Amino acid sequence: MAELGFEFNENWQAWCLVCRKSLERPYRTNDALCTTCMNRYRSHEFFSPIAEAELASSFVTIIPEAKDIPEVLLQYGCRDLLLRSRGRLKEPRDALKELFQAKLHVPCGQPALFEMEHLARFSGLGGTWVLDMSPYTWSGTHKDLRSWAVLSQAIEHDVQHLALWTAGNAGLSLAKLVKRWNATVPPKKRKTVYCLVDASTPLDMRMELRGPYCRVTSISTGAGAILSREQLYNVVAAMAGERIEREGHWQVTDGWDGVGIFMYSLLAQQCLTFLRDELGKTGKASAKVYIILPLGTGNILFGFIRGMERLGAERAKIVAAVPYGDHMMRPFLPPPKEERKNGPRMSRAPSLAPKMTGFYSPLSPCLWHLTEEKGFENPSPVEIIEVDRAAQLEVAARVSGPDDTKIIDAEPSALIAFGALKELAQLIRTHGKEGDLHNSVALVVNSGRGIMNAEEKAFYETGILASR
Repeated sequence: MAELGFEFNENWQAWCLVCRKSLERPYRTNDALCTTCMNRYRSHEFFSPIAEAELASSFVTIIPEAKDIPEVLLQYGCRDLLLRSRGRLKEPRDALKELFQAKLHVPCGQPALFEMEHLARFSGLGGTWVLDMSPYTWSGTHKDLRSWAVLSQAIEHDVQHLALWTAGNAGLSLAKLVKRWNATVPPKKRKTVYCLVDASTPLDMRMELRGPYCRVTSISTGAGAILSREQLYNVVAAMAGERIEREGHWQVTDGWDGVGIFMYSLLAQQCLTFLRDELGKTGKASAKVYIILPLGTGNILFGFIRGMERLGAERAKIVAAVPYGDHMMRPFLPPPKEERKNGPRMSRAPSLAPKMTGFYSPLSPCLWHLTEEKGFENPSPVEIIEVDRAAQLEVAARVSGPDDTKIIDAEPSALIAFGALKELAQLIRTHGKEGDLHNSVALVVNSGRGIMNAEEKAFYETGILASR
């Protein structure tokens, strides 16, 4: 797979991630935003300081044509990759082999979808379900689904060097999968992962990432800086200590490849189809569904947006949960309204969500686009909810216990999605009619529990225990 100009095949079409416009040709790794969107984002004040540097060259995702996605895949799922239905098929069809040609005999694990009634009582909503991706095998996070697809493509196209930006989990996931693959093949077939982390990443996390077939380096991007593909290629070549041919180098960060976004779009379609079926069994087929997702760099969010678009009228309203304080959306949101001088004030403390803070994302133009379309009643716009530390701690005790309820394995960053439940309920009360709250169902996406730094571990040892 060449880093620049590679074409997957005719099934994998190029789509502008911002305006959803098809480029009507197979995807290439040097694809960029459509001309209209390119001109629009360059005029935005956030991008103007670095527009001359030619931002990351690819903001186009690769999505196979709808007719090429087997309906059974969207409805029932695939073994070891997506959500398995409860025995409705004895042998779920392994349809992914039609899209990923490499015979990758490495399991991925299964997410779970189930109802949590005590969270519905906590929020006041008519129902609360959880898509739990902590059971994925390698990192215990949603990144494993993406890593499986990336490694499959790398094997198919004989790519030896895989580079990615990571806050920890994406790097850990891909490195573990690659290590498993390398143990089964001769040296010339082995692959190496290069993790690029922010300079503020704690040393203990860097050491946990570093290992056989995984190299780590830190780069300070500054506020909003986005490095070009050429810069990243030079960094990886320096880390390797040798010349890397471009045909064997792949920058796999979402927004520059789309493989992860595509996998999340499949999961979104299948997940909501399954949930609608379950709600129909309990007489709640007409319920309004809200999907709450944690928003980091944006890859899982845009995957779910693409999945919802495919469902048309059956789609759900997507809610992006972000930590109060620093987060990816900060440059694009209007400044918070000033509090009244003569009235009660409530102090809000920043959340503990290190994997969701910062300003670097190759999907920045797409995140900016989300702020342009507004309207809570309309299912199309994405609602953004900021979660402070108090809400994060309040929900942590309920997600992690007590023992007579279902327990979710979620790291502090993943808890941000659960922390948005009460605010979502308040928005429904404000914008809706009588009875809307009872007829509303939230699906919270738990991204899992992966690699954590010392502060995150202390959050569980002190914060949760104090809250219970």
